[in-house]
Amino acid sequence: MKKKFFLIAMMLLSLSAIMSAMTPIQLRIDGVTLYCDGDQTKLDKSMNEQFLKGVYCGSTIDLNDEEIFITQFKQSDNYVIAVLKAYKDYYVATYKPDGGIIDGALLLKNEDILAACDFTNPNGNEMVAFSPEISLEENKISVTRQYLTYVNVKNCGVETTERGYLTMEYDVDKSGMISKSGVKQHAVWNEEIPGGRKKSTVESEQCQTLGEGMEVIQFCTNPVSKENKDTPKQLETLLNKYYGMINDFNAYMTNEGLHTISACMIQLENQLEGMIFRNPDLWLSWLDKNQKSKCMKTLKESLKDDEDLKSNLQDVVKSLMDKKLRKAWEKRLK
Repeated sequence: MKKKFFLIAMMLLSLSAIMSAMTPIQLRIDGVTLYCDGDQTKLDKSMNEQFLKGVYCGSTIDLNDEEIFITQFKQSDNYVIAVLKAYKDYYVATYKPDGGIIDGALLLKNEDILAACDFTNPNGNEMVAFSPEISLEENKISVTRQYLTYVNVKNCGVETTERGYLTMEYDVDKSGMISKSGVKQHAVWNEEIPGGRKKSTVESEQCQTLGEGMEVIQFCTNPVSKENKDTPKQLETLLNKYYGMINDFNAYMTNEGLHTISACMIQLENQLEGMIFRNPDLWLSWLDKNQKSKCMKTLKESLKDDEDLKSNLQDVVKSLMDKKLRKAWEKRLK
C-alpha cells in the first residue's frame, strides 16, 4: 500500500512539473507584456524597433525585417535586462520598467572571433568558431567565444591545436547603464605526432593564438552609452591600420594571415555602416567634416555597389535636424 501511495505521489509531482513547464511566464519588459513559453521568445516584427532601435547595428529597414528573439532576461526594481538574438548576432539591452531603452550593446557578431586569430605565425594559423555561451545575471553579462585553432598548418609532423575560450564581461549599474568590466581567457594546448605515438596537453589562462584582431572585437562591442565624438576617430585609426596591412603582402606571407586581416577589415566596414544608422547625427556630421578620411572613402566604395545601402541612407538623411548637413548628404546621395 505504501508503495502504491509513493508511486501516485511521484506521478503527481511529475505531472505538476510538466504543467509548470507548459505554463507561459509573464514578462513585463519595455512597457510590453510578453509570454515566454520556451527557451526563447520571438518578438512580433512590429516590436523590433521598440526593443532595439538605437542599439541594433544596421538600418531600420533591416531591423524591421529581422526575426528577433529574447533568449534571456532578468528583472530588477530599476530596469529589465534582456539578451536578444538577431539571426546569429546577439545584443543586450536594458529597459525602463514602463518602457524605453536605457542602454545596450552588440555582444557579438556571428563568428567574429575569427578576426582575432593571430595572423603573425609564419607557419599559418587556421581558426574554427564554435557556438558562444552567454550568461546573464541581474547586473552582469558574460559572453564566452569558443574556438579551435590549427597551429602551424603549413608544417608536417606534430599536429598542434589550441581550444580557446575568450570571456568578455559587462556590468550593469543601478540605473541600467552598461560598462565592460573584464576579459578572461582559457586555453587547452594540444600536441600530437600523427599516429598517436606521443601526445601532450597543457592548460593555460592565456590564449596563444589570439592576436591584434582582439581590438576589433573590443571596439565593435562597446556599449552604446560609451559612444562619443572620439569614436569615429577610433574607427578611422583601425581602418587605416588594417588597410595598410592588407597592402603589405610581404609582411603577412601566409594566406591564412591575409584571411584574418581581411576578416578584420570586413568587420570594421560593416560596423561603420551599422554605427552610421545607429547614430546618424554623430557619424554623418563627422564624415562631412572629414571627407578625406578612410571612413568616408570606405563608405563611398560601399555605396557604389549597394543600392539598398544608398536607399536606406537617403531615408536616414531626411530625418537630420541640421539643415545644412542634410542638404550636403542629399547632394552626395543623388
